[in-house]
Amino acid sequence: MNDRQLPDDPADLFVVLYDLLPEEHFRADKAIDWLHNSTVRDLADRVCTGVLRTGRVTAGLTDEIVASIHEHGDQGLFAVLTGLDWAMAPANPFGPCYDAPTMAWLTSRYIRHNRLNNPKGETTGMLLPRCTRPGRVQAEWTSKAEFFNVHRVTPEHCQRIQLGRIPDRNDPAFSPAEAISVGAVPMLEKYAELRSENRMKNGTQRYRFTPVAGRLRDRVGQVIRRLGASNAVIGVLPESALSAPLVSHWKDLLRDLPEDSRLQWILLGTGPLGSMDPPPNRAVLVDCLTGQTVLEQDKMAGFTVTAELAALWRLPVATHQGLAVEDITRGLTITVLESTLGRIAVLICEDVKQAVGWEAKLQALGVSHIFVPLFAAPIRRTVVQWERQAAQRCVEEFGAQVVLANSLAVGAEMRASSPLDPDDAFNCVVVGPRTRTPTTYADYETQFCRADSAAGLSRVVFRNGTREQAARGEPLPLPTVRRGWAAG
Repeated sequence: MNDRQLPDDPADLFVVLYDLLPEEHFRADKAIDWLHNSTVRDLADRVCTGVLRTGRVTAGLTDEIVASIHEHGDQGLFAVLTGLDWAMAPANPFGPCYDAPTMAWLTSRYIRHNRLNNPKGETTGMLLPRCTRPGRVQAEWTSKAEFFNVHRVTPEHCQRIQLGRIPDRNDPAFSPAEAISVGAVPMLEKYAELRSENRMKNGTQRYRFTPVAGRLRDRVGQVIRRLGASNAVIGVLPESALSAPLVSHWKDLLRDLPEDSRLQWILLGTGPLGSMDPPPNRAVLVDCLTGQTVLEQDKMAGFTVTAELAALWRLPVATHQGLAVEDITRGLTITVLESTLGRIAVLICEDVKQAVGWEAKLQALGVSHIFVPLFAAPIRRTVVQWERQAAQRCVEEFGAQVVLANSLAVGAEMRASSPLDPDDAFNCVVVGPRTRTPTTYADYETQFCRADSAAGLSRVVFRNGTREQAARGEPLPLPTVRRGWAAG
């Protein structure tokens, strides 16, 4: 390390030193040895105590840091990073609460700028508090990122990521122990509620689905009343359930939510929105108290229909030479929102399957909750199909909790070789880590949910392999997610 002027800002200093520490030390057990070394832990403790004393890295502490790194090399660098990581813990809203008034300014910066490092400083990229850990089986940490309770997000990982925040006025202070209920509503019952547009361009058949607003307007009111009367905190609708007139109608009727409603956010599903030609297939998340849009996400991977699938699903889609492509303008940017629930994102149907372009970014950011509107065949319990495979990968790689929300339309219309088994057909599945430290492969918490109508709330029928039992006189429970967490 050069004897350059080091920042007195602990978050900025962490970024500078983290980028200097080679990943090679984490390929075997060297870093694990360091973590258990008394010299390392003593230095880390001195750094942590020194930072917590004033909230900054004083000149005297900087001198000690430089001397320790010169003496101990990368082991000393690791020790300093560990101490800085411990010192920043009070600014992490997803970790245990520590009384450290000197670090209150860092908490304020995170709330204002959605990052711990100084957005106007010399460091690049972002430093974010951790709110999840990968959900795969591992006896010890195996990469540099896993050793710390912050996420170093490089400039490359920031490309095509739009980081924002759920407005504080509509962001409940979720408790770590609280089960947060999700109201997943199918919204679409049959293809008659959709307008299918087919056109040929450049020798390729294209299709687009738009919900028929006149058929769904009354249903919007039913859904709002049912969500408002339930204990749902987050509402989620499927793909192809939204249009510009329906967005306005939703926002008008949200004013009718009862004052004691627990509903905070609702993902209105997706549909062709915007002025581009062709329009994007866009998801819209709204704040239920104000009706304001807090997130828009455009589908990034259009879905190609084959002649076989069109026949199986009886889709109102014409194919040319056996294929038809989704007629949309594809998105380039993923919106990620900070919230007291965790770090949330929306991926639309095929996006969660075509993972190469976004997976490393969402892992680097530590996304903890992913909402996935679907237009697909019913989700099965006995067979792990593509949507559950994709969700389980999110659990393994990020530790994310994934909400898959489907309509009833394809299941009602499809030409199955035999009638669908009601115990093996679901329109909502929530997948997440069962424990924070899994010791068994494929150890997921999986809630299989079904609604009894297009306007009904999806309720848990099976939790993992066990049939859910309702209390006497009560409906089956809604699926739930948990708040993000940091400690590891």
